[in-house]
Amino acid sequence: MKKQRSQVIALVLLLIFWALLWRFFIRVPHAPPVAAPVAAKAPLVENPLRARFRRLRAEMDVLYHYRIKPTPFDAHWNPFRIPGLPDGPVNPLPSKIMSMDPSQMGIPPPDFAEGLLKSALAAVRIGGVVTMKGTIQLTVDGRLHMEGDVFTVRVPTTKADFKLVRIRIKRLSEAAVTFTLEDTDTGSAEERIRLK
Repeated sequence: MKKQRSQVIALVLLLIFWALLWRFFIRVPHAPPVAAPVAAKAPLVENPLRARFRRLRAEMDVLYHYRIKPTPFDAHWNPFRIPGLPDGPVNPLPSKIMSMDPSQMGIPPPDFAEGLLKSALAAVRIGGVVTMKGTIQLTVDGRLHMEGDVFTVRVPTTKADFKLVRIRIKRLSEAAVTFTLEDTDTGSAEERIRLK
């Protein structure tokens, strides 16, 4: 009986508390609308969504202002600038510069053949040396090759394109092998690899 009485008292206090909350905090009293004069314009109340949008827009401008309004490019500090050429826009090149030989401008020609040979040798699997009947043979991609043999390697030039490179075994011993590039169009290159 005591327990039921305390529960009824707690329920009555809870109802009184809810009534007070409803009266003062939850329910907004409705004031009668006041007619504003037509000539005077009421100031716009700042919407919280607009304020948040402006704040986010300002943060985005701070983050991306270099992309939206980039600074002009200074060609003097360009690490890819070719020495000997004047600073400024590269395209279109004057016909005088187009006709000049790279060796005349002080630029060494790129060693394309050596790079091609290295990338071709990286694309193959070079195994060990086998001596059969006094002849030394090298295992390249699972096949035996002797000194003077030529084999072909597919070197990727782009994602979908391959170039066939012919490589000759110039010298072969049990300790080292020397490869040369067989293609005359790309130039000559030689690479020595130690086997032991």
